[in-house]
Amino acid sequence: MPLKDNLYYWQTSLDNLESVHDEYYVFDEIIINDKNLISKVNLLRDLIISYCVLLEKDEESALNKIFKEIYSLVMTIDKIQYHEFVAFWKVLDISYSQFCKLPDKAVILENILVSYCQRRRKLYDQIGYSNVTVQALYDIGASRKKGVAGNKKIIDLIKDKFETAVHATSLNDLDDNQIAYCEPDRKEKSLFLKLCKKHSLLYEFGKNHQDKIFDIFLKIQNHFFLIEAKHMKEGGGAQDKQVVEVIDFIGYSEGKPNIHYVTFMDGVYFNRYSGKPDPKTKTGKQKESILDNLEKNKSNYFVNTIGFKSILNDIDLSEKSAGLDRFF
Repeated sequence: MPLKDNLYYWQTSLDNLESVHDEYYVFDEIIINDKNLISKVNLLRDLIISYCVLLEKDEESALNKIFKEIYSLVMTIDKIQYHEFVAFWKVLDISYSQFCKLPDKAVILENILVSYCQRRRKLYDQIGYSNVTVQALYDIGASRKKGVAGNKKIIDLIKDKFETAVHATSLNDLDDNQIAYCEPDRKEKSLFLKLCKKHSLLYEFGKNHQDKIFDIFLKIQNHFFLIEAKHMKEGGGAQDKQVVEVIDFIGYSEGKPNIHYVTFMDGVYFNRYSGKPDPKTKTGKQKESILDNLEKNKSNYFVNTIGFKSILNDIDLSEKSAGLDRFF
């Protein structure tokens, strides 16, 4: 069965809305039972408390020794960013990842320690410490894994439909396999750029968006799908900008019927587009832009989970791979 009009898959998505609960975005890793981690967390707490007390007494020689131990733990403990001490850094507008890239880490850490001793240590001593804090901070950080989860979901949908799908790591893999995919936004950007050069793809979206790369490249027979994935549950602030960006994504085209820009949006935010939202509202304006881009670019798609499955189901694998020549 050949692919249908792109508005069909848009409507299919609207007729099959997203579930509130999606197991792909559930991250329930328990780290509080990691005895090695917790022992180091407690050691770091004890050292910091000792450092703060010695700082008040101006015990310079003892401070230096303890500081070296604190510095070593901060640099070597896996998941240290979920310790209440490192969480405090954000109060000072410093992230752990940023800190690790700095050349003068020891000086910076010493300044942070002094500030922590002044602003938090006595307060925390009064309230008491709990390792539940470590687990809670880790749970809060689970949202940062959604991008990886979105990629995994798409790849699983591809593999569920096509068992022969290959994760390509070279142009030969893409050329030699009927169904292949790669993740340009996950360290495989260079492979996509080589593909662009070989097939004269412009990818102007990237040029106009600070070299932003999309999530999944999928080849099925003589069709190329450039897939930008976005998991959305609510709008506001930076998320609204992301929605505008993924709508803009399907406004681009390579001018070839077998090359498809695809926005894959899952999460309950997608459900806002169902029915007839007021065209004066943000949601209404977004829906109008989606429809406008789909009308102008008939090879592109804006879909949710069911809509994407429907595209995969309609791909005609009986097309001869030689047909690729007529598209390039």
